Amino acid sequence: MRTVLALILALLLLPAAVLAAEEEQPYPFTDPYRATVLGTPAKLRYQFKAPVRPDVRAIRIEGRRVPEVFSYSRDMFFTTALQDHPAPLMFVIAGTGAEHNSGKMAFLTQVFHEAGYHVVALSSPTHMNFVISASEHGVPGYAPYDVADLDRVMGWVREELAKECTITGYSVAGYSLGGLHAAFLAEMDAATHEFGFEHVLMINPPVSLYRSVTRLDSWLTEENLGRTTVHHEIEGFIDRFSDYYLHADVTDLDDDFMYDMITDIGLKERDFKTLIGAAFRVSSASMIFSSDVCLRAEYLVPPENYPLKTSSTLLPYARQAFDIPFESYLDEYLLPFLRYNDPTMTRAEAIRRSSLESIRDWLAKTDKVVVVGTRDDVILDEQDVRFLETVFGDRAHLFKHGGHCGNMMTPAFVRVMQELVQP
Repeated sequence: MRTVLALILALLLLPAAVLAAEEEQPYPFTDPYRATVLGTPAKLRYQFKAPVRPDVRAIRIEGRRVPEVFSYSRDMFFTTALQDHPAPLMFVIAGTGAEHNSGKMAFLTQVFHEAGYHVVALSSPTHMNFVISASEHGVPGYAPYDVADLDRVMGWVREELAKECTITGYSVAGYSLGGLHAAFLAEMDAATHEFGFEHVLMINPPVSLYRSVTRLDSWLTEENLGRTTVHHEIEGFIDRFSDYYLHADVTDLDDDFMYDMITDIGLKERDFKTLIGAAFRVSSASMIFSSDVCLRAEYLVPPENYPLKTSSTLLPYARQAFDIPFESYLDEYLLPFLRYNDPTMTRAEAIRRSSLESIRDWLAKTDKVVVVGTRDDVILDEQDVRFLETVFGDRAHLFKHGGHCGNMMTPAFVRVMQELVQP
């Protein structure tokens, strides 16, 4: 199972290297699912003028109880890339289940450093390390709680960095779910004035977390797969990839090889949907498992199996967690927890509070929050695209093609991001 999951993640993190594009060419994919999986081909990516080497740092919450099985994740890790002169600081928030130094985050760190910022890259509150080391409630997926966790962590990071560099202001950006989090952070900050964000950049954000994730989950059901199962489909991908590898003239397992392989084996739309849905489910499974163990909620792990140790066999739990759609997590785990804290909480209200629709009026009147994304983003429906266009107006910069973050590494997309947050 781990091999399968690692392969899926590798496929969806193809655009991890930063290579030169000799001359700017149009984005090559008009199919949004293909664009989401293949990203930006290496030869078409933005070339940074002077790439910086980021530092990985850690913060530890003293006295925090961490299960032995997660002892390696006791510290909360984050990435910094600092200027050698006074500059504003840009917080960058990762998408669902993504880590602070994942491929997309490494790229965005370079983007904003080149734009003139000190940069702090933070893992998503739905990433295992964040859940274990920093989450107050330990139950991710509810925007108000996740955003409160991010705000607290950002305050700690600011205190640490203020000891070694001069910070002249603050901004925040995020991609995918991190984009939605950035908007909520800005709305919170408008009341608290803790940071006074000058720029807020949402990159390929969902409008409704619930609508987007249920859309992704639907691609692992009969609606997309027919009568087969997602596990059977993935096994089929493994067989096809293995056969291609055995018969290919391989010199290096780099991005070009992966790109050629996926292109040559002739994946269809349903295949790309399956890969996208499976990649999301991997992130969701990790989130659910880490929360269950930290809270000893007994959702996945029965009481007789506690405490889990570093030597414990985790594969059965991983497989079980992979089969849980977000809607089941919401109804069986997240919503009961929310109702424990607030008995008046309804399902509809929990969904609404994790949607940009809940802060629509504020988003419409502020000029500091801007959006860059695509009209064919696979996590959005027509209603969501209309929301972005109506609420943000000329503050919404939507490319025609690119799927979900597929064209994020093109020169055109990078230029728009840097111009929108120019210090």
